[in-house]
Parts: sequence; C-alpha cells; structure tokens
Amino acid sequence: MFELILIPALVLLAVYIFSLKRKYDQLKRSTPAGVAIKEIAFEKTALGMAVVLPDFTYVDINPSYCNIVGYSKDELMEMTHKDFIHPEDQDNDTSYARELLLGKSDSFQSIKRYIHKAGYIVWAKATVSIVRDELQNPKFFVTQIQDITLTKNAEEALKKAKVRAETLASTDYLTGCLNRRVFMNRLGEELARGKRSQTKVSLILVDIDNFKSINDFYGHLAGDYVLQQFSECLSQETRTYDFICRFGGEEFIICLPDTEIQDAYLIAERMRQSVEEMMTVYEGSLIKITGSFGVVGSRLESDEPTDRLIARADQAMYKAKSVRNRVYKSA
Repeated sequence: MFELILIPALVLLAVYIFSLKRKYDQLKRSTPAGVAIKEIAFEKTALGMAVVLPDFTYVDINPSYCNIVGYSKDELMEMTHKDFIHPEDQDNDTSYARELLLGKSDSFQSIKRYIHKAGYIVWAKATVSIVRDELQNPKFFVTQIQDITLTKNAEEALKKAKVRAETLASTDYLTGCLNRRVFMNRLGEELARGKRSQTKVSLILVDIDNFKSINDFYGHLAGDYVLQQFSECLSQETRTYDFICRFGGEEFIICLPDTEIQDAYLIAERMRQSVEEMMTVYEGSLIKITGSFGVVGSRLESDEPTDRLIARADQAMYKAKSVRNRVYKSA
C-alpha cells in the first residue's frame, strides 16, 4: 500500500523539479548575457572603463574610471575625455581614433597623462576598442584605462639617477667641468676628426695665479668657491661646441674644435680680461684673482699625440706665468 502511494509521489516530484529547471533555463536564456558580464567585467573591475560615442561623449562609465580621474559619474557624463587630459597629450590619439572610425583597425593602446580633479597628474595606459553595428558602421568606443603613475614615477626616478650617475662619472665634483679622463677621450676624438677634415683644434691651458695664497689666507672653502667662480667665468666665454676640464688643482684646459690658434688666442684674451674683472666675494671678503693662459694649435702635417699637444700648452702657460696675468701663444 505504501509503495502505491510513494511511487506516484516520486513521479510528481521529478516532474516538478524538471519543470523548475526548465523555467530556470528559460529565465537564464531570456536574461541578456551582457547583464551578468557588465556586473562582473564592467562594474567590478579595477580597470577604468567607459563607453564613448564617436563624438567622444560618454554613454556609460564604471566606478574605477571615476576613481582614477577623481570625477563623479554625473560630472563625467557632462564632459568629454579631452576636458581632463593633459594639453600636451590631447591630440596623441587623434590619428589612431581616425583609423578606428575608417575601419583600418579595431583597437589601439596609448599612454597619456590625465589631470585628476584634485589637480595632480595621473599617468594611464589606455586601450581603446571600437564596436560596430551589423553594417560595420562605428557604434561606440570601449575605453579601458589603467593607472600606471607609480610605474612612470619609478621610471623617471631611475632615469634621473642614471643621468646623475653618468654626470658624476664624467665631471669634476666641485666645478661641474669635465674630468680629465672624459676630456682626454673627447680631445682624442676631436683631433682625429680635425685630421680627417683638415681643420685645426686649439687648446687653452690656464692656471690661477697665486692660488696657494688664497687657500692660506682665506681658507680652503674660500679656495673651493674661487675655483667654482673661476670655472664659471671661463665657461661664459666658450662656445657651445667647446669643452672645458678641470685638469688638476687650479689648472683648467679648454678644447676649441675647428679653431685656428689666432682665434684661440683672442678667446683666451677675453677670458683673461673677464677673470681680471671678476668680483669674487666670500663671507664679506673681496677676493681678486688673475690667470695665466697658454694657447696652442694642432699640427695637421703630423700625427701629434694628445699628450704632446698638452705638453706644448703647458710650456706656453708657464711662459705666461713667469709674468702672470698674461696669454702666451705657442709657435
């Protein structure tokens, strides 16, 4: 008797479960897949996402997009993306967007700066894709942005550190002039180039007169300050393609590419006058200095090594130093 009641009940239960499953399947099919996708991939993603019309007005924007740029969704819906893109980056994507609209591509990536509502810069990597209708006409863009500010800042810090390290490795720590090693390399290159092009290279070697007495009377810190002012004074008389080196102690050497010795002499004379007129004040004390300059030119008819050329400049400088505050030109 019990079995006669149980079997029909089980059959009815199975029919009911089957009916529920069928209704669930129908409901699932009737619900657009985009609704579930939007909930997961649009509203919840950490990527900033926006749907943009071809005229660059917004259709929809997710919370992450708002967080990245600092504006609310309502504010953004009244704006275009150019309203908060850095002015220098506003036209970066124009050609890529045109290719999307013309059907030449389906997506592109770019890196640009966004101006946060609070005023600071946000670096973002943007991926822009186009959605077309059944006739392949542009319907809207889907823009995804990823905040890469920390990465960009780290890259910039690394670049600055690299530049600083290279600068420290190539310059004198006190004056900022080239160090001896780098100067000698560049001088060798200029002499080789001058030999090929049959153009002269001239050198000016200069020493500060009576520099030891400045250190003894005013102190070494004052001497360091004088060296800095002296090198700056020399640099003001050089041309963009000349280069200057602190050769040792209070000696400096200047390379003048494509320069005949007579022209180098005139440049050295201007330097001498500028140094003589220089007013160096250190802790209330006026320190007057002069310099002795030796000038030489390269010899095209022989393969004169760099150390020999510098030795001739050194001899010329010491002849000037025997009188002081002079320029001596070597034959």
